[in-house]
Amino acid sequence: MNILFLSRDYPPNLIGGVGIYVLEMSRLLAKMGHNVYVLTQAVEYPCKYMDSGVTVFRVKPERLRFLGIIRNKLPGTVERLEYSYAVSRKIKEVVRKYGIDIIESSEARAEGFWYFLIGRTPPLLIKLHTPESIALKLDNVYPDLDYRIRFLLEKWWLRRANRVVGLSRAIVELTSRYFNIAFNGIPIVPNPIDADFFSPHPPNSNFNKAPIVLYVGRLELRKGVHVLMRAIPRVLQEIPKAKFIFIGKDSGMRAYLINKVNQLRYQDNVEFIDALPRYRLKDFYQKSTICVIPSLWENHPYSCLEAMACGKAIVATETGGLPEIIQNGVNGVLVEAGSSSRLADNIVGLISNERLRDKLGRNARKTIEERYAPVKVIQQTVSIYEKLLGK
Repeated sequence: MNILFLSRDYPPNLIGGVGIYVLEMSRLLAKMGHNVYVLTQAVEYPCKYMDSGVTVFRVKPERLRFLGIIRNKLPGTVERLEYSYAVSRKIKEVVRKYGIDIIESSEARAEGFWYFLIGRTPPLLIKLHTPESIALKLDNVYPDLDYRIRFLLEKWWLRRANRVVGLSRAIVELTSRYFNIAFNGIPIVPNPIDADFFSPHPPNSNFNKAPIVLYVGRLELRKGVHVLMRAIPRVLQEIPKAKFIFIGKDSGMRAYLINKVNQLRYQDNVEFIDALPRYRLKDFYQKSTICVIPSLWENHPYSCLEAMACGKAIVATETGGLPEIIQNGVNGVLVEAGSSSRLADNIVGLISNERLRDKLGRNARKTIEERYAPVKVIQQTVSIYEKLLGK
């Protein structure tokens, strides 16, 4: 099978879960013998290269003169249309040259808009990660005209798909309500996780005695980092030596968080680290005491799967797709989203109870091995491809 992924988000310009998913899936499919191609944004210049058996094409947005009149008024819309134009031209070339059977994309940004505006083949599969317009709403971005047009682009893109697949039941239900689109019989296929790489630490490892609370993800409003920050004073009252590590790209919250740390004089207890390559995250997961996912809404985060694969006890919010991954008290702990007091209480409770941490960590690892093994996810995905192609 010849499969083409559209993903502006792809290493090294990694933004979030979509890029990680495409990286993992494309490599796994290539290992199975499929011909896999990824069309992504150029970091420096347009190019083509091989990456672990996957052919990667990088394109740069094209400046469209006829959009000049609205460029300053609708910058987000214009940026998406110009990038989609470059992508669409490349899709046409790749489809013709390599006989692409199926194209997979996320729902965000309508990356193949111009190509599929007229074209009907090959079939388009869209996997729901989190629509950009929903993410912007969750981050309290003002819904100006630029925002509303991007919403319409995403809605058109979803309606154009030959097949839609969900990462979680929660994202299917939210997307259906938000765009007023009825999704019937949508299959749910989770993200794959490399449990050989993300694994528990060796039993004889000597780690710091001070407990480490780890957060991995973008520093943005919907990720609930401000809620975690409000929980820190309460945790430190009970466990003064606890250390909080935030790892992730700033998306508008870093200055606020640093200011809070300075106000509270917790500089020795809180550390901020810019986004790291995934291979460097494993060491932080392994050395952490617990991991925290304080999101106000979340779909199916890789940070949760990676921490669980490393055998870590997790405190997460009971929102979005997280309850579909975590069973409260069995393989993690779920708390009310937005409640800093409940978050703090459960962080303290887990740090203070090594026996419970070990139990949750073992069960978390078992969950990953049983439900998120790459071979299972690939089998589900290929089956959906084949049905879409009538095989």
